[in-house]
Amino acid sequence: MKKIQFSKMNLNRVIFTLLVILSTVSCSDEILNKVPVTEITAETISTEDRVVQAVNAAYDPLQWRFIKNAETFPQMFQDVRADDLHSQQANFWGNGAVWDQFATITPTNQAVAELWQKWYTGIGRANFAMEIAQEFDGYKTNGLKERIIAEAKFLRGFYYFELVKQFGDVPLFLNAIRTTNDPLYLPRSPIATVYAQIEKDLSEAAAVLPKKGESQDMWRATSGAALGILAKAQLYQGKYAATVATCQKIMTHGYQLEPVFADNFELTNEFGKESIFEINYVDGIPNEGSLSWQYMFMWAGGKYTSYGNMIPRQSLIAIYDNSDQRKKATFIRPGDNLNSPGLANLGWNPAPANFGFNVGSNAMCKKFFLTYEEVDKLLAVNNSPKNEKIVRYADVLLMYAEASLLGGGGNGAAAFKQVVDRAYGTSNPAAPAYNLAGVKAERRRELATEGWDRFTDLVRWGDIQAAMTAVGKTDFNINRDKLLPIPAAEIRLSNNLLTQNPNYPTN
Repeated sequence: MKKIQFSKMNLNRVIFTLLVILSTVSCSDEILNKVPVTEITAETISTEDRVVQAVNAAYDPLQWRFIKNAETFPQMFQDVRADDLHSQQANFWGNGAVWDQFATITPTNQAVAELWQKWYTGIGRANFAMEIAQEFDGYKTNGLKERIIAEAKFLRGFYYFELVKQFGDVPLFLNAIRTTNDPLYLPRSPIATVYAQIEKDLSEAAAVLPKKGESQDMWRATSGAALGILAKAQLYQGKYAATVATCQKIMTHGYQLEPVFADNFELTNEFGKESIFEINYVDGIPNEGSLSWQYMFMWAGGKYTSYGNMIPRQSLIAIYDNSDQRKKATFIRPGDNLNSPGLANLGWNPAPANFGFNVGSNAMCKKFFLTYEEVDKLLAVNNSPKNEKIVRYADVLLMYAEASLLGGGGNGAAAFKQVVDRAYGTSNPAAPAYNLAGVKAERRRELATEGWDRFTDLVRWGDIQAAMTAVGKTDFNINRDKLLPIPAAEIRLSNNLLTQNPNYPTN
């Protein structure tokens, strides 16, 4: 994915949002030297390439993993916060340790604040791209205007989905902030209103965007990607018939399961036939690599070692049968063959008999693992070029299976069988039955450590209290902790226009 570089401006809060949006379009002198800037108009966009840059900038927050000394990895908010991962192997990463419990997830937590900023920055840029695309009248490429608007709608829909499932009611910005008179704060909109906008954006995007393989840039949103997030938004609302119908549309787009589950996570197989939407990363740009660096073995101080952050819980590993091919593809366990001659020369292949972790677990995550040979070629060894999957076809099949069971119609059993047969082989007695418990368990096994839905799946199923009790998270408060707190700084800067979620401190 082409990287968009942004100016860092030391400006006051009143015009900060306006100028950040401006800087995403171009950092050239012809724009940035126009001071003071109080309004952005179509005249500042001289070519269609500049309009494309505006929508490219709306993709950029997807890659943000570290903002103002706080991490925004999805695994922290979903897998560590839930029951799949420990934050670390010991006690050296304070920011991560917060997410192993709930009393420390407070309105002043920096990661919560940066997650909010991350998604709202993306929304602001998507709004700006839409408006500029509408106003620009110099297009030379047929259909480019409509595609840019559709991509921006997809991104806005996805970003709002991430916000609403984590924070509940959230402010709904549908217009770009382009002047110093535009409001920087709005009151929170009800969840139903936000979901209605998400569905509208994603449906309209899906009607315009190309199918997979029809675009030159594989990293751009497709109609399948828009439908995939739409199906998930519908499932989260309990709209089971709509979920089935949307999944059936996706099934006509040519996606297939990879016969070998592990191939989904190979560096040489990115944008594979199972991938519906993924975040693209490239090598050589410091501080811009994927979250893979949290898991992979890498050079550190001249030694090939690992960070040991985000460790799978033994209770997660235990739910996999040994005949399930996903087990070896999801975890590195003692004695595993890591298929790396370089690691063998360093005494790390096979994996050691004991990792020596202090959290009651003896394994590491595999999906983001890089071999010695892959790391040795990197220009920036602490930033991985391995892409991050947001939606895979297996996710769609499991959503279809769940919604069908819950009254949505369709042939959910056939969809479920595809996932199960890929994992266990056909006619394996270890494979789960097609019922709600089986679908929930398969969803956990299939998507474990990928970071997008575990905690919020447990919440929407009504299973969150039991799951937290099972892993000893005794400070979980079901009347508070199903949602993240609204960042205290945002409430303060809004002059209390924003309100706090229930049972969190208000100051």
